[in-house]
Formats: sequence, C-alpha cells, structure tokens
Amino acid sequence: MATTSCDVAIVGAGLGGCFLALLLGRRGRHVVVIEQAPSVPSAGADFLKPPGLRVLARHGLAHLIERHGLRRDIIRYYHDGEPIQECRFPDGGFLIRPYRELVELIYTSCAMEGVEFRFDASIDDIVFGDGHIQELALSNGDRLRAGVVIGADGTKSAIRQALDIEQRSIPYERLLMRVATVPLSASVARLNRLYFSSEGWLTYLYPINRDEARVFVGLPPEDDKEIFQDGIPTLLDELKKFVTDSSDAFNSLQPATWQRIKVSSLRVSAYHKGNAALLGSAAFACHPMTGMGMSYTLHDAELLADVICAAGDDRGLLDRLLYARYEPRRHAHRQLIDYGDALAATFRDRDAYLAAFRPDLHIHGEAAAPAEPPVLQPI
Repeated sequence: MATTSCDVAIVGAGLGGCFLALLLGRRGRHVVVIEQAPSVPSAGADFLKPPGLRVLARHGLAHLIERHGLRRDIIRYYHDGEPIQECRFPDGGFLIRPYRELVELIYTSCAMEGVEFRFDASIDDIVFGDGHIQELALSNGDRLRAGVVIGADGTKSAIRQALDIEQRSIPYERLLMRVATVPLSASVARLNRLYFSSEGWLTYLYPINRDEARVFVGLPPEDDKEIFQDGIPTLLDELKKFVTDSSDAFNSLQPATWQRIKVSSLRVSAYHKGNAALLGSAAFACHPMTGMGMSYTLHDAELLADVICAAGDDRGLLDRLLYARYEPRRHAHRQLIDYGDALAATFRDRDAYLAAFRPDLHIHGEAAAPAEPPVLQPI
C-alpha cells in the first residue's frame, strides 16, 4: 500500500479537527485528516457562545456560520417550576446551529484549501522513533508520515493512548441524559428555557431551526430505567411536575425517539508529547451545562495553528512553543471542568445552584470576561 507524507496529520474530523485543518490549509500546509466514520461526525453541541463566534469572525467565517442559524440572547432558568434567573448574552447573543451542519460548513471550506480527508479510516498502528510519532498505519494498509500529529479523536483518543498520557475520566453517574428532536412549539420558539427540579431532574428545550426543537432530559439513573422502560406517558407525568411554561411541547414528546447520551468529565496530565498534541475532547471534557466546550475548542485550534506555523519544521521549537503557548490552556480547561462539576452537583438546590453559577464563565468565557459585571437578572 501507499506511503504518504504531509505536514500535519489530524485524527478526527469533528469541529476542532476540521477548523484546525482549515486554518493550516489556508497557510499553505499540506494537511491530511483521518476520520474513522464514513463522514463528518453528527454528535455534538448545537451552541456557539460569543467567545467561539469571535474566533470564527477573526477568520472570516461568521457570515457563513450564521446563515440559517438562530441567534438567541436570553436563557431563562427555572427551579421546581418557578423562574429563578435570566442569563442575557451581549453583542448579538449566541448562535444555535446543529452540530453536523456546523462541521460540514467548515469541512466544505477545507476542501477549497486543498485539505485531504480520508474517511472510513482508523489507526491500526502508531510508529514511534526518537520520542516522536514517525508514522501512522491506517486500517486500509496505507501509511502516513507527518511532521505534526494532532489527536482530535474524542474522549477515547487513540493518539492520547499511544502517547501514554495519563487521563482521568469521571462519569456523571447521578445524572443520565436523553435527547430527542421534536416539532417546534410556540413556547420553545419564543425562548430557551432550562428547568431544574429538587428531585434531580432537568429539562432543556430550544429550537434548532424554524421547524424543529431539541429536548434534553436529565434524570437520576434509577428513574431512567423506570421511565424509559414504561414509556412516554410516565415521562410526561414527571415533566409536568416542574416544567411549567413549555407545556405546549408535551404532545410532541410521546412519538419522539430518545437517544441516551453518556456524559463525563475528562482531565489529562499533558496536552502534547514530542510532535503530537491533543485537541477538543481528546484533551478535556466538561459537563454540557457550561455551554462553552465548543468555543474553547475553537480557540485551542486557533492557538495550535499559530504554534505549528511558527515552528515550521523545527521540532525542538515546536515542543517549546507547545509548552509555552498551548499547555497553559490546561488551566482554563480545569477551571471550566470544575465549573461544570459544580453546576451538576448543585442544580437540585436552588440557592446552591445560584451560588455556583458564574456569569463570567457561562456568558463570556474565561478569555473574554468584561471589566463590568455581565447582565444576570434574578426573577
């Protein structure tokens, strides 16, 4: 089989991998993206908050991404059916766009920059030499030699495992998540609403386009087994206890197909080794309650592109730049992970949740906290 050489090999064609490939392709790097699935992934968050939107705007992608997306600037929070606060987002708010659509837009832009994609390709072997990854052996027999290797291949990253980077993954065992796509109702079209209950349930309802909405339900594992074995009527009985201003969505839940989502946090001991680095959920994972995972990943990809291009073919310089400019991102990620842990641990208790809520992280992101306090309105 063939052996190919490239400047950068990226394992994983999700948001982070595709965006990094685009930035590198624009700067003349020969980039090959390896994806084990037959197309770009479809599973991911539907939200881009202001920090992520600013990253895309810096690279001329704002108009492309916002076309056909939904802009929202308020999320209303409830506890046991009573509104407790509104979170207001400045500067045009945040963007809702289905994850697959978002990644496909960036993937299409990559093609115009000469980025090569290999789908249905997994890693069979990783060859090391002199402390660096020398070659990737693919499942079809092809071999790939790259100056830099990026693991953007998710929480079970093959690149991270090959680098023997220590990881700590902790599942949120007290909160199982289910998601369904349903017809859009009037209340969901008007406002994003997130409901919590003192019984350990949560429900988030938001539109994804002019016709459809997403409904997330989080519940204790013992309730999940009972509810989803017995059927939707039992689910509706529980939701009616704490979901108040979105009752017009209930009728659409009965015929819905509910997909279970595994949610866990992930921390790793290092973000790079030799000529290889980790990106996205290969490097960190936080609870989706933060809503900032994708924005952080876009910023990380931007940093990695700058480092790789500044280092050129100098592996020693690459290692020093990754240590000086990319490894410090671990501090910001740890802060976000800790914040997600705090939200997941306190949402049953109204006062504890409000005390844990951090507008600087939730609205603006760690790197963009404003001088003046953000707008957070109690109700």
